[in-house]
Amino acid sequence: MDAAATPEGEDRRIVLARQAPFRLGRVTVRPATGEIAGPAGRAILQPRVMQVLVALARADSQILTRDDLAESCWEGRIVGEDALSRIISKLRRVGEGVGRDGWTLETIPRVGYRLVPAGHDADAALPPAAGPGTRPRIGRRGLIAGGGLVLAAAAAGGVAWLRIPRVPKQAQVLYQKGLDALKPGLQADNAQAQGFLREAVALAPDYAAAWGALALAYQGALLYTAPPRQAGVRAQAEAAARRALELDPNEPQAAAALALLAQSWRNWTAVEKLYERALSLHARDPQVEFVYARLLLETGRLKASVPLAESSVKGDEFAVWHHHTLGCCLWAAGRLEETEQVLAKALARWPRHYALWFLQLAMLTYSGRADQAVAMGDDLANRPINIPFEDVELNVMCARALAGRGAAELRRVADAQLAAAKRGIGYAENAMSYLSAAGFLDEAFGVASAIYLGEDLARMGARFATGTFIVGKRRQTHHLFMPPAAAMRADPRFRRLVQDIGLADYWRASGHAPDDPRWMPAHA
Repeated sequence: MDAAATPEGEDRRIVLARQAPFRLGRVTVRPATGEIAGPAGRAILQPRVMQVLVALARADSQILTRDDLAESCWEGRIVGEDALSRIISKLRRVGEGVGRDGWTLETIPRVGYRLVPAGHDADAALPPAAGPGTRPRIGRRGLIAGGGLVLAAAAAGGVAWLRIPRVPKQAQVLYQKGLDALKPGLQADNAQAQGFLREAVALAPDYAAAWGALALAYQGALLYTAPPRQAGVRAQAEAAARRALELDPNEPQAAAALALLAQSWRNWTAVEKLYERALSLHARDPQVEFVYARLLLETGRLKASVPLAESSVKGDEFAVWHHHTLGCCLWAAGRLEETEQVLAKALARWPRHYALWFLQLAMLTYSGRADQAVAMGDDLANRPINIPFEDVELNVMCARALAGRGAAELRRVADAQLAAAKRGIGYAENAMSYLSAAGFLDEAFGVASAIYLGEDLARMGARFATGTFIVGKRRQTHHLFMPPAAAMRADPRFRRLVQDIGLADYWRASGHAPDDPRWMPAHA
């Protein structure tokens, strides 16, 4: 914190009740009441969020480290990284909404944070530190942001400023509706999100966040797009992402979309670099953390996936796929009790969401509670919405067989799973899990070979009969590291499999070993 903002010897602690109201750009901040108000509306901030806003504003556009913020906002107490990141994430969302006419919050990778006020009103007074002292003023800095100013060029010995049009309120509303529609992760919701976001960028062509969200919506639609049409949807996603990054090079949703679009078969190392780059631009972005957690899960780095998945849920608790991924990561890491807690909470909010429902069914089936899974499957009124009866039955019959119904039933269900595996890769993944758990290892490895090394299933393009498809040539390898495949991982053939599909090359090239060193082939 610079000396002008807090004179030497002055108490750095921020006591909100003693802070006078001040302005940031066109936004009025009233620390004592927690209120901010501007052209985009009004909001009440939690006390800790307001303290951090005051601390950053007081710094006069200078960078504050985490230690600086801990000293002024937490009275110097040790603050966990996640706690501060959550506060910064909340403040960033406020800055992108009601505070968009007031400031932009920058993350300076591996250094700290800087608040850049909108506009260049030299008379906009900043809050003084508690007690006597000077009242510093906002520096003349700008960054692309709705309603702010951008430092565009330096020419002929001077600085040129370009005004960025304020985002119309209707475009902001449409953007938020688009984000909300994306959260359930379902086909109809995705289509609705695209509609809202296309309308938002039509109203506000310079709205970087809306372009970034639209890129994510197009990318998410690939799962529901038949392979012959995927190239066109991919081009739409890439174009929206490029537009977002032209307007704001640090736009996190566009960075996440491009990383997801790059994710294809066996290029884990390159994709991981894209995720790391995205997080360096926008630390603790929940969408980037979510997709990065998925990558770690798919590469056998199960323990490392959990903190990212947890942070993604904290950053966006209404995104259903973040909860689903956290459940997968916890279960794969052997944290069964926490898996149950996550799924119970998520299913209370989204009672019949197919991804959550099937994950809970699998967790019960393959954790020694197949009888509970059977009871869950027999509750017809609470089965997942829009999933064919026969597809649900394929999963429930696995639970019935494993609930002690005898060798003949185990074999009958194995044959049914092998027959279903020929209809799409999603069915084959489920078959592989059952065959491994039921002790049919030769057939489990045969199905794995068809999924990861064969071409027949890939040519079909389908994952399930419900209209979901393989995206490009991508395969989902996380099934290899989930509890149902434990018997496969204990078999010597597993090391050959991960060598053949390129996972061993990723572990060596990245320097990140899998959780269990026994999965790594001994030879190069």
